[in-house]
Amino acid sequence: MTSLQRRIKKIEAHMADPSGLVPDSQKWLAYWDRQIFNYMTAPDGRRPAVLFPLGAYRAVMKYMDNPGSLVGSIPGIDE
Repeated sequence: MTSLQRRIKKIEAHMADPSGLVPDSQKWLAYWDRQIFNYMTAPDGRRPAVLFPLGAYRAVMKYMDNPGSLVGSIPGIDE
């Protein structure tokens, strides 16, 4: 591993949010899409297991138009 790669890994480790993933990565978006979907479809209306960072909420709302979005698959959500 080069010095540059080590430095990048160190910076990425500090950038992680409560999910433990690097913000704005595909895994990060998929994680928050799942978390927000679970919250929105919970039948008992309980509080979410994790608090959603504002950036994650905004990213998921923009991602809703993508056919792979779980949140976008909820009927009536785009109205």
